[in-house]
Amino acid sequence: MKLTIGIILLLLIPTLAASDAGTPLERASEAYLKNGAEAFIIELMKGSPLEGEKSVATQSNNLRQIEDYYGKYIDYDVVLQKNLTDKVRIVYYVMNYEKSPVFGVANYYKIDGDEVVTSFNFNT
Repeated sequence: MKLTIGIILLLLIPTLAASDAGTPLERASEAYLKNGAEAFIIELMKGSPLEGEKSVATQSNNLRQIEDYYGKYIDYDVVLQKNLTDKVRIVYYVMNYEKSPVFGVANYYKIDGDEVVTSFNFNT
């Protein structure tokens, strides 16, 4: 419920606009379509301080469970993105499955000019 209210409030803020998903999400989506849920998490976290962390890698199990109910992953849409500082950006997105959407958020951080995901969450 809090997530839904938060998304609604963010939709009302005119400074936020749908746009660029960034390399991590684009790369992760392509990997998901080709190689499944585990590849999505691996690619999403590529270059991140949490890359290879087992607790993060287990998130692919959650995606596989979502697939059991919602069907095959199709693609994603960026709902909102906001640059918080020169180095920090937050991206709200929707992962489209055959039968239902999944809502996600990722925090991006620039390291040597490249964006990496430092944290993420998705929710049905």
